[in-house]
Amino acid sequence: MQENFDAIILGGGINGCAIARKLSREGKRVCLLERYTIGCGTSSNSSKLIHGGLRYLETGSFGLVKESLKDRKRLFELYPQLVKMVPFYLPVYDDSLRPWWMIRTGLGLYDLFSRQPEYHCRHVQNHDFARKFPGIKTEGLRRVYVYYDGKTNDLEITRRIAQDAVDSGCAVRENCQVVSVDAGSKSLAVLYRDGSGEHEVEAPLLINATGPWIDEVNAQYDLPHNYRINKVSGIHIVINRVLVPDCMFLQTNNRRIFFMIPWFEGTTIIGTTERRENCSCDEVKLQEEDINYLLNCANHYLKEAISRDDICGSFLGIRPLVIDRHDESDATGMSRDYKIDVIRKGETTLIHVYGGKLTTCLSMAEKVAALV
Repeated sequence: MQENFDAIILGGGINGCAIARKLSREGKRVCLLERYTIGCGTSSNSSKLIHGGLRYLETGSFGLVKESLKDRKRLFELYPQLVKMVPFYLPVYDDSLRPWWMIRTGLGLYDLFSRQPEYHCRHVQNHDFARKFPGIKTEGLRRVYVYYDGKTNDLEITRRIAQDAVDSGCAVRENCQVVSVDAGSKSLAVLYRDGSGEHEVEAPLLINATGPWIDEVNAQYDLPHNYRINKVSGIHIVINRVLVPDCMFLQTNNRRIFFMIPWFEGTTIIGTTERRENCSCDEVKLQEEDINYLLNCANHYLKEAISRDDICGSFLGIRPLVIDRHDESDATGMSRDYKIDVIRKGETTLIHVYGGKLTTCLSMAEKVAALV
């Protein structure tokens, strides 16, 4: 039996769910198909942050930071039970590759763009920092700043946005394996299989929001497209005790940033790595070098070193970083922004969502809806 909709969405991550919510609230009949369960991929394996992207200022991505900060505020207002504004401490040491004045300039821009004076950064005296963070080294400590960003449960907020879509009439189908995508002159037909057999849904609009799987989906179903992505893995380890009382961002010796975030039940998350992956998404695995890298980063600042014996868990997310399909540039130069690829043929429209992150899901969904 065939079902007809105004739009079919592939992918039940944060972007697919946000698009489903937006279109459903506009009165569109929407069907969202998810291979497993809502939020089970990268959207539940992120760094658990709703943030503006302080470090993106360094690459001149001012537009992305402004949009992210706007969406941070909106998500905080829409889901106050799930998004909490919390302090992030940023200590600067003698061996930090970014000097204190550069950090202070970036934080000033961040405050300017956020337009939330109640969450502006401030300087913290070294002795106050030492008292609050007794487990962190203070040798060579130059300055400490504290600023604010959002912290969330990424899986729960994805599920909440999906539920908002369902409440507005969206049909969410989980544990669905797409068999084929067929394009006609007036509609696109998607055949999928679930536990009860094969089913067909049809709509004039198909939205591919499959995140880091997007290139594989395009290849499998021969979908036309104008971009592709590089898959960059982000590994996090979970330590079985509280290392810091509040969130902390720290610099590495290769100009990267890593963080320590207090988490549930007396644990601490340390992340994250950034490695370009050439295998399929389902084949990406945590490697020994990832664990060693994060332990070494943390131990550079901890008074009492941690080891593998202190790790009680780990998780891996894959960032889909956009590149032009003819561009072979290195991963370090890739933008964290997203692109919306629109392909129209006859009376049908195919939209691909490339890239994007947890924080910008609302703005991205609005841009997709405007194209519809």
